[in-house]
Amino acid sequence: MSIEVRNISKTFGTFKAIDDVNLKVNEGELVALLGPSGSGKTTLLRIIAGLEAADSNPESMILFHDQDVAQRHAGQRNVGFVFQHYALFRHMTVHENVAFGLRVRPRKLRPSASEIDQRVHKLLKLVQLDGMGKRYPSQLSGGQRQRVALARALAVQPKVLLLDEPFGALDAKVRAELRQWLRKLHDEIHVTSLFVTHDQEEALEVADRVVVMNHGKIEQQGTPDQVFHQPANEFVMNFLGNVNLFHGRVEEGKVVYGPLTLESTAAGSESKSACMFVRPHELEVHKTPPSRPSLRARVLRVLSAGSTVKLELLGEQGEHLHAELPHDQFRVNRIASGDEVFVSVREGRIFSEDYMI
Repeated sequence: MSIEVRNISKTFGTFKAIDDVNLKVNEGELVALLGPSGSGKTTLLRIIAGLEAADSNPESMILFHDQDVAQRHAGQRNVGFVFQHYALFRHMTVHENVAFGLRVRPRKLRPSASEIDQRVHKLLKLVQLDGMGKRYPSQLSGGQRQRVALARALAVQPKVLLLDEPFGALDAKVRAELRQWLRKLHDEIHVTSLFVTHDQEEALEVADRVVVMNHGKIEQQGTPDQVFHQPANEFVMNFLGNVNLFHGRVEEGKVVYGPLTLESTAAGSESKSACMFVRPHELEVHKTPPSRPSLRARVLRVLSAGSTVKLELLGEQGEHLHAELPHDQFRVNRIASGDEVFVSVREGRIFSEDYMI
């Protein structure tokens, strides 16, 4: 079941939460809506679910498998919705929570009691909670409660699954475990899914495709590799991970910032100002001047706990820089706080005010 929205806008008073958005989620795809708070991602999700109404516009459409459902209320759209804070019924057992959506169906559409029990047992096994049906939500961990919420959404056999910050209320370790589990679960059931997150790592790790939103508009959409390695603009580049920003100028086909240079393919843009965006792992740090152009800097702080060594640096023109080195390279160079080092750029992205170079 595919999802498509066309020309969707939403205004709250004078605030434009969604601004003429067009988006398609293909059948069986897992797509992340990624953006900062206030970017419109949750509002868009709620409009798709039928929990919010879009602004009136004859050209607006919400299509489920090419059928317009914009005029149907939430109960008629057959959507599974998972909230950030679980929204479980405290007075019901896990089994009763998962069965709830089936038991409140009209009598003609309601499965038999035995069919409901069989489906609930199957779902609890699917979400790795087999044997916990008699427990209450208060007797579960946060990660387990979120899996109950997901099983409840799947119980009604939804056409599409919508998740609003599904792991936002959990600690970092549980988040990492659950997003791996969600990816594996999606590969098993293949239900068309759209989830909201502000966590870049979560979106890049879990989703088939990432839709980056800002100020109610879609800035870029593509595979995780595309949005990370080929950002469409400064916002996407800056939002997807830490970056070092250098304000330079174009000279003889290169962008120049002090002694640093980066090749530019822009023609006819001599003396034009440009921004050089360089991710921490794209900076090289040397104890002695390298053969390539480099910037002199002083090491302010060394953070070696983690998969890479993070360095905080102060450049010779007062700029604060962040670099990441592999542990083996760090051990060879023996870099310490207070050391004078030389920083060069291995690669990066260059933007001007009106185009990407």
